[in-house]
Amino acid sequence: MTKKLTYAPLGNPLRDYRQDKFIISTFKVAGKSNDDISYEATERIIKNLKEAHLNQIELGWTHPDTIPKAIKVCNEEGLDLIVQNLDLFGGFQCKPRLKTTEEDVINVIKLYGDSPCVKGYYIWDEPWEDEDIAAAAEQTDWFFKHAPGKLNLAIYNPWYNPKYNWKNNLYPYYVKKFLDEVKPPVVCFDHYPYGAPPVNANTEEQLDNSLLWKDLGVAREESLKRNTPFWFYWSAIRTHKNYPQLLEKGQIRLQIFYALMYGAKALQVYGATGCGCGPDGYDEPRKMLSFEGEKEYFYDTIKEALGEAEQLGKTFMALTSEHIYHSDEVLKEDEYFNTHFREAIGASDIFDMTHLPKRCSVGTFRDDYGNKYIYILNRDYNVGNTFCIKLKEKMRVYEVSEKDGLQHLINEGTDTIGFSINASSGILLRLDSIENPIEDIIYVCD
Repeated sequence: MTKKLTYAPLGNPLRDYRQDKFIISTFKVAGKSNDDISYEATERIIKNLKEAHLNQIELGWTHPDTIPKAIKVCNEEGLDLIVQNLDLFGGFQCKPRLKTTEEDVINVIKLYGDSPCVKGYYIWDEPWEDEDIAAAAEQTDWFFKHAPGKLNLAIYNPWYNPKYNWKNNLYPYYVKKFLDEVKPPVVCFDHYPYGAPPVNANTEEQLDNSLLWKDLGVAREESLKRNTPFWFYWSAIRTHKNYPQLLEKGQIRLQIFYALMYGAKALQVYGATGCGCGPDGYDEPRKMLSFEGEKEYFYDTIKEALGEAEQLGKTFMALTSEHIYHSDEVLKEDEYFNTHFREAIGASDIFDMTHLPKRCSVGTFRDDYGNKYIYILNRDYNVGNTFCIKLKEKMRVYEVSEKDGLQHLINEGTDTIGFSINASSGILLRLDSIENPIEDIIYVCD
């Protein structure tokens, strides 16, 4: 028996944008920022991104002449589009388009807003100076005033910025300041961990000591507090000069699935067509697509992972994150993490355990009807692991399929869950009382 449950569209209560589907997006289409690309390349890039399960395209750092080409392709392909034109509005970090006025914003909306595919505007990327945050807030207000209901997007920085970081412990203050002032429709930031201190070319520790987990903790905390969906940018390429090793496929996959575990309602890929940030600059040998949109080394890996995320996202859209549990080696000596984000699995009302196996993390979730879910993640990006999870009582277990998004009964009553999970992969399960009738659940947006 299948039961259909509904969930309300998601969005910041202070804004009128509402998200009614799981979103898979990209930051930009051009490999070289601000370079105009041909219509043929634009079409090839967008079509290949659609094949890889993207349903939204963003035009970050895009040449103005490329924008109408992307609009035409997205209209034909049925993809949503978020427009950025730094010649007309907005800014990047501390590089604003000077003296943007409300009239400029009105003209931008007149220029692009009639196209069916245009669902919003990318206003500001990673501001941290007070005057830039204030400008982002002002322009966000203008866009919501004149383009109500659109995704009028501004995003904040990861911790590795020069002013608000974990070295001076001002990062949580910065995130709250940004969200309080800008009031964005979604809680959205980027974090590209490979090469970001303290992670370097040493793969032995993998991401065990990455400050990523603190950034994610802040984002999740603020998202829940503000009842605002969490969106996350991950990277398809190396983005730090101090990571000389080529990335492996597992490292790419892992970013997608730890974002899901932290409750992300959108996955946004950075560097789909390359970028000049890594050790080899624009000659990065491993990427998803070439500048001309041809499929490259990571294409099949990312397509497969995003296909799985697309199916799981049908359920994750209806769920609220409750707890995150990590095995002991994650930031073991970090005082802030241990004080603010370390949750003891021994205190759980679900699990009969005091510790998780190495490189195992578990997120717990509930829907609006009280149904319980757990997501078990293998954080090891090199090898698969077998994890045994003990429950406090016998429960009926359903698996949410990454193939079709449907739920399948896998155990009618057990207090022990054992799974072999591939590297950089997870499994989403629903736990139900053995006294309840056997039924799977599908979710639809109300």
